[in-house]
Amino acid sequence: MSDNILNLIVRLKLNKTLDQEHLRMICNLSVAEYRGLMAQKNGEEMTCREMAKAMDLSSSRSSRVIDNLVRKGYFIRKASSHDRRSVAVTLSNKGREVKKKIIQNREHLEEDIIDNFSNDEIDMIRRSLKMLLDYFI
Repeated sequence: MSDNILNLIVRLKLNKTLDQEHLRMICNLSVAEYRGLMAQKNGEEMTCREMAKAMDLSSSRSSRVIDNLVRKGYFIRKASSHDRRSVAVTLSNKGREVKKKIIQNREHLEEDIIDNFSNDEIDMIRRSLKMLLDYFI
């Protein structure tokens, strides 16, 4: 495979996809469920609307994701303490534990990356990735 920019991005995306498959196997989470779990603030109630916004999903799609997370035991759904007409979700103990494991795994991956590059290279990589994100998003 050529080392042109788009091919390198495709290769990164493929590796990211493999990581997501690994995540699914270990935590039984889809990518959207992972985003929902990571968007939920530990110990805080969030309305379904707040969750939709944090996950950058439509209300109907986020509702399905939240339903799945409740069904899997990662979220607890209850009436909002601020507005009884609204439904809020919080992380269950199981959800907090899984989120903690995911964060620890991400920290180890970040350390592995940093250990393999100099500070200047890390700064260059960050700047380059931000530029690519700005271009694509």
